[in-house]
Parts: sequence; structure tokens; C-alpha cells
Amino acid sequence: MFSAKKIMKLAEEAYEEFSKRHKSMEVELEFVKEDEFFELADRSKLVHLEMREGLPIKVGSLVMHGKKDIIVLCTDVINLLTKNDNFVKALVMHELFHILDKKRVKDSSMNQMIRSEERVHKQFIKEFPNYAELLDEVTGFKI
Repeated sequence: MFSAKKIMKLAEEAYEEFSKRHKSMEVELEFVKEDEFFELADRSKLVHLEMREGLPIKVGSLVMHGKKDIIVLCTDVINLLTKNDNFVKALVMHELFHILDKKRVKDSSMNQMIRSEERVHKQFIKEFPNYAELLDEVTGFKI
């Protein structure tokens, strides 16, 4: 079982690995309780659609864009999804790619959100295939 401290350590390792290929960026990590996590997740058009259609939610992390980008994690959700350290790193890396991609997102339409997911996923597979495959196994996301 992951503690917030262990997840933070893994997130820092993921950030270091990611930063070897991409310039450092200002990003914060925030832990929230499960109910707040799903409330935030529901604000995403993609996640909201899944929730409305009753599809299983397999979101382990979120990014909130603003003056500072914040990666939001919930220890309870992560512990439901995995016991694998590298999967936690994969979640963080996926969100770091979203931070890099945010300038390419023109608006908050569903089409733009889907295109961003596709761009992020393709880049993730190209640069970190082992981590991307771990994420695919749990989320079922394929391009």
C-alpha cells in the first residue's frame, strides 16, 4: 500500500527522469481525499462522459492548469489501481506530458481534449514506452 510520502518520492523520481528529456518546468503535486479527487475529475469533459455513461473510471491522476500547474493525486485511488511503483511514475509522467501539451489545446471542447490525449499518448509511447505500456494495461487506452 502506498503512502503519500512514497508516492511523492516516486513522483520526484518520475520528474527527474522526465526532465532528462524535457526542460524543467514549474509544477506542484497536491494530494486530495477521494471525494475531492472525483469531484475534480468530474470537471474533465472526458471523465464526466465516462461517469455519465457508467463506464469504469480508471483515472489515477489529474492536472490542473493555472499560473502554476498542479498534478493532483489521491492515495486511495492509486492504491485501488496498482501496487506497482512504475505505474505511479507513469501516471505522473503522463500528466507532465499534458503540461507540455497545454499550449496546443485551443479550447476546452471535447474534440480538443481527445486530440490532446492522443498527442500526449503518442509522445509518451515514443519517449517512455515501458511506462506508457503500464498505463495502457490499467486504463485500456489505445491509439
